[in-house]
Amino acid sequence: MSFEAAGLGAGLALLAFFAFIALLVLGTTAFWIWMIVDCAQAPETPGSNERVVWILVLVFTGWLGALIYYFAARRPRLRAARRYSNHLPRSTIPPPAPPRAFG
Repeated sequence: MSFEAAGLGAGLALLAFFAFIALLVLGTTAFWIWMIVDCAQAPETPGSNERVVWILVLVFTGWLGALIYYFAARRPRLRAARRYSNHLPRSTIPPPAPPRAFG
């Protein structure tokens, strides 16, 4: 094996490593933004500052705060909503809206 081939292999491995790191950073950033948007759109109980506190946690702790928010706030909220919707009679659930015509 020549030195050029070994250098090419090492260069490709380094390029693959940096591509993996770039995808990891993009993925965690997208997850972080998704959790901030989810927190901002979540229903808030009156008289509570929970949403403001969670947004501050998310902004200042980055992807780690997003992971904490996902397991501590988002999943329990969705689980409770799913549990509540299973107890509703079918007649109270509105039918889907008809498709809109364009033109």
